[in-house]
Amino acid sequence: MTMQISLILPQIVALDVVFALAACLQTIHVPLIASRRSSYNRKVICAYEASLVLHLVISALILFASSGSYLVAPLDVCARAMGGALWLNAVIFAYGVVLMVRYRRPVMLAELLLVAAVTPPVVFAMGSAWTVVLIAEGAFFLFRSIAALLMDVRNRQEDITMFSTIETINVIPVGILYLDPRGRPLLMNRCMRKNLVELHMPTDLGDMSGTWNDLRKLSMQMPESSRNRVRINLDRFGEARVVVEVSPAEIRLFVHDDVMISGRLFERIIGLDVTEYAHAHDRLAQANHLLELAGQELQAQIEEVKKVADNAAYLRMRARVHDVIGQRLSILHRYLEEGRLDDESLEQIDPLLRSIAADLRSGGGTEPAEQLGDIVHAFGLVSVQIDVEGELPNDARVAAAFLQIIREASTNATKHAQAHQVHVRLWQEGTEDGAVARMTVSNDGAPAPVSYREGTGIPGMRHVAQNLGGSLEVHTAPPFTLTVSIPLASNATVQRRSS
Repeated sequence: MTMQISLILPQIVALDVVFALAACLQTIHVPLIASRRSSYNRKVICAYEASLVLHLVISALILFASSGSYLVAPLDVCARAMGGALWLNAVIFAYGVVLMVRYRRPVMLAELLLVAAVTPPVVFAMGSAWTVVLIAEGAFFLFRSIAALLMDVRNRQEDITMFSTIETINVIPVGILYLDPRGRPLLMNRCMRKNLVELHMPTDLGDMSGTWNDLRKLSMQMPESSRNRVRINLDRFGEARVVVEVSPAEIRLFVHDDVMISGRLFERIIGLDVTEYAHAHDRLAQANHLLELAGQELQAQIEEVKKVADNAAYLRMRARVHDVIGQRLSILHRYLEEGRLDDESLEQIDPLLRSIAADLRSGGGTEPAEQLGDIVHAFGLVSVQIDVEGELPNDARVAAAFLQIIREASTNATKHAQAHQVHVRLWQEGTEDGAVARMTVSNDGAPAPVSYREGTGIPGMRHVAQNLGGSLEVHTAPPFTLTVSIPLASNATVQRRSS
C-alpha cells in the first residue's frame, strides 16, 4: 500500500518560494567562492556549486508546474512529466561523488543523497511519498545557501586582497615611496606622506624626482644642536642613507636605491624610524664618556696610592737611616771623645760600622707590620678598605713576599675590579713536611669575565711565591680570591744557605 501525501496550494507556493530563494542565494555564492583563495581547484568547485543552482531550479520548476492549475497536481506526477530534466540531477550526483572522493570531503554526502533523490528511479519508486524528500531538500539547501553566504562574508574579511595589501602598506610605520623614471610617484603610503608634509616637501602627483636630493640637503642643514642629539654613525650605511630629524620626537633614516620591476627601473625611498636607536646611541656615548672620566679618575687615584706608598717607604727609610746611622755615629763620637784609638778599640768599632748596610737592608724586627700598616693606610686614602685577619709570619722573607702580593693584589682589585673592600687572611698550618704559611686575598669587586686571562700582575705574584718554594692559585668565582702557600721550613733552609 502506497502512502498518500499531498500538499495544498499555499504549501506548494511556500515551498516553491523556498527553492527559488535557495537558488538565488546559491547563485550569489558561486562568484564569491570563485574569488576565494583556496587550496582546491576553484574552477572545479565553482562548476559543482553552479550545478547545484541548476538542481534547485529543476526542483522549483516541479513545484511551479504542480501549482500552475486550479487543481493542484501531485508533485511526483509533475516530476515524472519532467523525466528528461531529472536525469541532469543524476549527472550532478555523479560529479559530486567524484569531488567528494577526490578532495576527501565526506560532509558532501548528505547533499548528494538529496540530489540523487530527485532522479527518475527514486521518484518512480517512492510515488506520492516523494513529497517528503522535496520538503527535506528545500529546508536543507536553504540552510546550506545561507550558511555558505555567511562563510563567504567572513572569508572576504579575512582574505588578503589587493585592497588589504594597500591598507597594510598604509598602516605600517615605515615610509615607502616609489617613483617612475620621470619622477612621478607610483606608490606613497601614509607614513611617507606624513614625513614629507612635516618636512615641508611636495607630496602631490607632480614631479618628485628631486625628493632624495632635498632629503640629503635637509640632513646636511641640520642645526648643530640637532646633530648632537642624533649621534648615529653613518659610515657603515654608505652614501645612499641620510638621517633627518622630522620632528623633535621623530628621527628617520631614509634609504635610497633603484629596483627593477617587470623590466622597468624605479626609484625607491624607504623611511625607517630610528628615534629609539638614536637616543640609545646618545645614551651609550654619554655612558662611555662617563666611564672614560671614571677610568681617568681611578688611574689618578692609583698613581696617588703609589705616591703615598713611595712617600711612606721614603719616610721609613729616612727614619731607619737616622736611627741606625745616628746610633753608630754616637758610638763613634764617644770613642773619639775618650781618645780610644788603640788597636783593641778599633777592632770593636770595625764590625759595628760594617753592620750598618745589613741593618738598613733588614728593616728591623717590626718592619713587616709597619709596611702592612702603610699599605692599609695608603689604600684607605682612596676609600679602599683592607681588612687583615691574622698576623704576618715571623719569617722575614715570607713576610716580605706576602707584603708584595698584598700590595699588588690590592692594586689590581682597585684598578681592574673597582673594589671597595679587600680581605686578607693570614694563618699557619703544620704538615708532614713542616710548617706552611698561608694567605688568602679576596675583594668585593666586579666578577671576572668569562674570557678571563691573566695579565702580568698575577704571574709576577706567582713568581714571588714560587721563588720561596710556594704556590699561588686563582679562584675567579665571586669573590675573586688569591690563595698563597709558602713552606716555612724550606724558607728557613734558604735563609741558612744564604747566610
